[in-house]
Formats: sequence, C-alpha cells, structure tokens
Amino acid sequence: MHPVLRAIAEPAAGDRVVLVIEGGGMRGAVSGGMGLALHELGLDDRFDAIYGSSAGALNGLWLMSGRAKDGVPTWTDADLGKVVMDKRRIFGSRPIVDMQNVIENHYERISPGLFQAALECGTEFHPLATDIETGQAVDLHGQITDRESLILSLRATSALPLIGGPPVTLNGRRYLDAGLSAAIPFQAAIDDGATHLLVLRSRREGDVAAAPSGIGGSLTARMLGRISPAIRDGYMTRGEREGADEALLDRHHREPGLSPSILQVRPPADSAVPSRLESDMKVVRTGLEAGRRAVHQLFSTES
Repeated sequence: MHPVLRAIAEPAAGDRVVLVIEGGGMRGAVSGGMGLALHELGLDDRFDAIYGSSAGALNGLWLMSGRAKDGVPTWTDADLGKVVMDKRRIFGSRPIVDMQNVIENHYERISPGLFQAALECGTEFHPLATDIETGQAVDLHGQITDRESLILSLRATSALPLIGGPPVTLNGRRYLDAGLSAAIPFQAAIDDGATHLLVLRSRREGDVAAAPSGIGGSLTARMLGRISPAIRDGYMTRGEREGADEALLDRHHREPGLSPSILQVRPPADSAVPSRLESDMKVVRTGLEAGRRAVHQLFSTES
C-alpha cells in the first residue's frame, strides 16, 4: 500500500496527513468529484488539514463540513451555473464570474448551517489567496475566526482577476484568486510540516500550464499590471513556476520513499475535462464523474 494511503487508513504517531486540492475554475468539477468519492468512502475526517486554491478550496469546504453530497452536485446545476458565470454581464455592473453572490447568498440555501459546520469540524482549513501587493500566495487559515472571515477567505481564494470583480479585502490586505500564485497549494502544506499529502488534481496527466503568449497574453498582462505590477509579473511567470511544481510533485509521486510522501490523483489522459470557463454542463458532468471514478479506483486498487 502506498505510504499516503496507509497513513490515511492508520496514521502513526507524528504523521500529519493532509489533503491538497487544485483549483482551475470550472475544472474544479473534477476535484469536486474526487472529494465526493472521499465522502462516499467515509474519509471526510481522515485529514489533519485541507489546503485548497480557488475552486479547490470551495471543494474542501464541502468535504470538511460533511456536506459533499450537497455541494459537489452544484457543479452541474445549470441554473446555479448562470449565477456563477454569465459572459453577457460584461456589459453590466456585475462581474462575469460572480462568486460573491454564490458564496454569500446561495451556499447556505443549498446546505443550511454549512459555514458553522465547517468552523466546528476538527479539520484545519487552509484556503490560499494571492496578495495584491506582493503577488505571493498567502495561507488564510490564521485569519479565519468566525463566519464572516470564513466567507471573506472563500471569496478571496476564488476572486478571479479582471472578470471576477474587485479584489477582496481581509484584515486590511487585498487578495485575488490563488491560481495566480499557487494553483496547487502543496508547498504551504509542506511548510506546515505535512508528512503525507494526497493531492487532488483537476488537470489530466500530461496537461501543464503554458506561459502566456500572443496578443491575448500581452493584453491580459497589461490589464493585470493596472491592478498590480506584482500580479502582472506572477501571471507572466506562471508557466515556469507551475512547471517546477509539476516536476517536484511527479518526482515524489513516482518515489513513495521520499519525504514528504506525496500521492497525486488525476483524471485519465483521455477524460473530457472542462475548461476553466466551461459552460457546457455535459462536459462539466463528465469531468466530475471522471474525478469521482479516479478516487474510487485508487482506493479499490490499493486496498
């Protein structure tokens, strides 16, 4: 049995077993399906901490609160999808991607008591966000003290630049989506002493982030520079940074004896994974089910 799965099943003294969940906009349906599978396997409370970026943090919220069956299916809810994203809003005052509305007005309609359940559970919650001034990833765990700060942290980790409204202010600092600085937030977990990491990936095997290029990349960089030079620089170097992250994760995944022990779960290379701004609910549903099957297969094979 892989050391990570062994630690999930029977943690030893000194083990710090964590779940890391990748973001990726609507690709989050994939890691959402993985979280649903963990819930179905009765593993909601087997992790000392959950680290999530953007959509990955939202999936982590549903899992740690024991509400995955309530929250994960919303990825394929066409009506809620229109609330989340509507490209026609480019001509109005509301952002194209309106996570504030979804988090503040819809989450507890879907699952009453959700935020309090998350605050009271025994799992540490570590949503990451990108600091506007520095462009660096910030772990917001220490700033979550109550319902309001939890909601602000969820908004901060998922506040897409340019299309998701203004940055979110928390304790005097302004934040944007964690995908700008730590799309796969494993390093924060390692820095906190994680010994075993199960990493839920929304990208397929072989899919990697590419450096921005062409007119689109130049225009995006210019607009991000108006928010902050550090945000622009982070966007321009994202491909290089994520390439280094992929290399480290792949090495630890291939060599279970390395410390810390890391096991990645990814959808098969031939899966129909949603794009970041996917609007076709059939594709989103297919991605969710691919993630769900991947986790069930992993635990049935290794058990």
